[in-house]
Amino acid sequence: MNREFFTHFLMLSSWQIFAIFTFLGLMFFSIKKLRDKKFSFSFRMIFALIVGLILGFFLQFLANFPNEAEAKAIVWFGEAKHWLGFFGAVFVAFIKMLVIPLVFACIVKVIVEIDKDIKISSLLGVSLFWILFSTTLAAILGLSLAVMFDLGSNLTMQESSRQIREISSFTSILLNLIPSNIINAMSRENIIAIVIFAFLVGICAKNISKKEEYEKPFESFKNLAISFYGLMMQMTTMVIRFMPYAVVCMMANVILSNGFEAMKTAGLFIALSFLAMFLMFGIHFLILLSQGLNPLIYAKKAFSVWVFAFSSRSSLATLPLTISTLQNKLGVSSAVANFVASIGATMGLNGCAGYFPAMSAVLVASLLGVEVDFSFALMVVLVALLGSLGIAGVPGSGTMAASIMLAGIGFGDNFVLLGLVLAIDPIVDMARTASNVSGAMTSALCTAKNLNAIDKELYLKS
Repeated sequence: MNREFFTHFLMLSSWQIFAIFTFLGLMFFSIKKLRDKKFSFSFRMIFALIVGLILGFFLQFLANFPNEAEAKAIVWFGEAKHWLGFFGAVFVAFIKMLVIPLVFACIVKVIVEIDKDIKISSLLGVSLFWILFSTTLAAILGLSLAVMFDLGSNLTMQESSRQIREISSFTSILLNLIPSNIINAMSRENIIAIVIFAFLVGICAKNISKKEEYEKPFESFKNLAISFYGLMMQMTTMVIRFMPYAVVCMMANVILSNGFEAMKTAGLFIALSFLAMFLMFGIHFLILLSQGLNPLIYAKKAFSVWVFAFSSRSSLATLPLTISTLQNKLGVSSAVANFVASIGATMGLNGCAGYFPAMSAVLVASLLGVEVDFSFALMVVLVALLGSLGIAGVPGSGTMAASIMLAGIGFGDNFVLLGLVLAIDPIVDMARTASNVSGAMTSALCTAKNLNAIDKELYLKS
């Protein structure tokens, strides 16, 4: 059979590729065994990260650490990048497949499930203001840090893949947010348009439920929304379960494509994420101070919650401790503590939906040679703000938020460029989750203060 068939079509012309496949098979089997033995997802992610690093650097070593020109001349090296990139791209494609229906399902479900006894004009309005306000500040912070430290500037891409972005006026940006054709908006992955449409569907469904003739149909619609949401959660969980396997390939491919420069960017992204976490704590303190609440008392009583969130990497797992601390230590009323903490654990996440996707957007823009101007920055903040409403309760919400961000700013086809970031996700996720939980607690305290639903004596009690 013609050698060209194996070299250019199958990309399987060298023994090194079969050796790599064998190694990957053994590592995938090991990851599955770790899952079977109930090792945590975090442990499996870190294991995959280490394996991907080792594989990438070992292949670089075998090729004698080639530069870009030398790498093109090494057949097996190019084939390795092709197949590792393919496995990573498959996972990315499944993630992108879920984005549109997931955003729609989450927002509709949140709205139709709002309790009739809750006054939307008070509790819901005030709590959403503080949750989304802190998320907006987080997005601005992440964007500023990424630009300030020139995130991604030391990585390179082929010139042919760079894109020139047309500068849009402010009014055209706002006009593009309105979904004149929702089907077209879905096909173009216009996330903000889908968020707006989903809100309208949820709000209108809630309004007609007050009419007697629509009570039973509304219950059917509500059950459908909840069932569809559950279906999307199940699909998302199934896809995210394969993330450790993808991380091995993505991390190895990043090292093959960029070498040691990739490690510099990964280290910088981790450092900026942890810096953003500490700065967000400071912003939360300033917000509390603006409401007449002592931030030092808050820090002392919330510290154990932060530590649990940091180590567990789960806002939802931290929720019982969050509610308990708000009620029993910080004096927030039961209604406000339960409602705001629950919403804050599933939307408006300061880390996952705030500074993390904003930093990811700047990283991809830098790789594509796109200028980060005012219109770009405004779009990033808007997508972060509205997208934070569309990842409610999603497992791997940071990954989904990054996907929503890139789709929202028109970089949906370049999600694979975040392979480096996804590979270090377990480390970054610790900082993100601590920020998420602190943001929810801060929003609950501010809401309680605005609604006179806080026991000041209990708050001040040491």
